[in-house]
Amino acid sequence: MTETVNYPLPTVHLNGTDKKTLLWGNIKIQKALGELNDALQDCIFHGRDYYVQDNDPMKDAFNDDNAFSRAMDERRNHINNIIDFAAYIEKHIEHISNQ
Repeated sequence: MTETVNYPLPTVHLNGTDKKTLLWGNIKIQKALGELNDALQDCIFHGRDYYVQDNDPMKDAFNDDNAFSRAMDERRNHINNIIDFAAYIEKHIEHISNQ
């Protein structure tokens, strides 16, 4: 059963873009997101690269209000947006494929 979404999905029809083109465009995005995921996994992201930005690195290293924690929160927000976008593209692929 297809899950209900809160946004419109494309309809394949005679006057619109053909199914193959619609599907391929979204598959290319999905592939690029996979490559982005690989790049994120390969990118070094470590607290040692942020501690010098704190006023008191020794004190800040033991609480959640330090430069690395803030950087990690920001990165997590962006990664969550990428995950949401990947799910959005997956819905498009599924929807187009089923038409």
